[in-house]
Amino acid sequence: MKILVLTSRLPWPLDKGDKLRAYHLIKQLSKNHEVCLFSLAEKRPDDDALDALRPYVSDMHIEFISPWKRWMRLIWALFSRKPFQIHWFYQRQVHDALRLWQTSISPDVILCQLVRMAEYVKDSHDVPRVLDYMDALSAGIARQSNLAPPLLRWIYRLEFRRLRSYEVTVFDYFDGRTIISDADRSLIQHPEKQLIEVVPNGIDAAFFKRSENLSSKTEKPKTLLFTGNMSYPPNVDAAVQLVEQILPKLTTPDVHVVIAGTEPDARVKQLVSNRVEVTGWIPDIRQAYAAADVFVAPLRIGTGQQNKILEAMSMELPCVTTQHVLRGFPKETDENPPMLVADSAERLAAEIDALLGNSEKCLRTGQLSRAWVEKHCDWFQSAQKLEHTFVHSTVDQIEATVWNRTTSA
Repeated sequence: MKILVLTSRLPWPLDKGDKLRAYHLIKQLSKNHEVCLFSLAEKRPDDDALDALRPYVSDMHIEFISPWKRWMRLIWALFSRKPFQIHWFYQRQVHDALRLWQTSISPDVILCQLVRMAEYVKDSHDVPRVLDYMDALSAGIARQSNLAPPLLRWIYRLEFRRLRSYEVTVFDYFDGRTIISDADRSLIQHPEKQLIEVVPNGIDAAFFKRSENLSSKTEKPKTLLFTGNMSYPPNVDAAVQLVEQILPKLTTPDVHVVIAGTEPDARVKQLVSNRVEVTGWIPDIRQAYAAADVFVAPLRIGTGQQNKILEAMSMELPCVTTQHVLRGFPKETDENPPMLVADSAERLAAEIDALLGNSEKCLRTGQLSRAWVEKHCDWFQSAQKLEHTFVHSTVDQIEATVWNRTTSA
């Protein structure tokens, strides 16, 4: 099967959730299928990015987005009913280039990642199309609106209403649909949302594994770690909460906090102190995991399954997080992930103290975390679910074509 994968960003480096998911699914799909990649970009990618993708794609087309056209479309979006991010990622010349390239490669199926890219292929009725919602984006925007400055709050709420409507409308344009978690699927308002296949994220357990080549944890100071894209509002909120609300409530002395991740927001940079380190981008994030004692993710907004949690668990790092994060994990497993869960700053601090004060519990929780990830978080299994959706979307499309021909004869 020839699969055309459409992404809003080139899936390398793996510094954002959508890029990580696209990369690993492409890698798995390439084992049995021919994968062609069409990605948007603001500037020419470096050779490292292209070299990372070439082993898994038979053809690649990168289309550059015009910055000034982006801002012009954003102004136009004020008078439109479509979400702002649809306008931000859509440009006519890109659409024309995609149509031309699609004709030349003749794919058997199209995988469109995120609703922001749906406009490019929703009317390509000659090819079966699968939409990977990934998350319920409207719900994420609604949660972020509560933390937005008052002057911007109305824009967030307007975007929420538009996205919620668009998520429902675009459902019927695609032959198959996927999403990361059952919790996110429940937030899509379409009456047939149960038809959306849950395709959870996996983890490269062979890569995220403790080894002698990585730094080991130090005895003092005890180190808490939080990682992620530090310009993403849910991560910014979590980092601020960790430092300003949770850290002061710890009873364990001399605890150090490391916040690691790309593009730290100004509010994150302001957290730096003699007890808090903000690293920015780390070429090998495993070094940060290996040097920490506990991974803390006090996320209270955002959607989807948290890749950072899976990475920490795979590195045998005990995790303390929230019910909000736990809801994003697969529900069909026979056991809950072995993490400590709380919601208030006081309870999160107590769970962290319980781990830091008991090295045996810390070690055991980390070992159970690794075992759980190995059992439940496999990119190969996720790719198989995606292939199943491809097959069904292709069959449905063929049956619809036959039916239309029969009725019009």
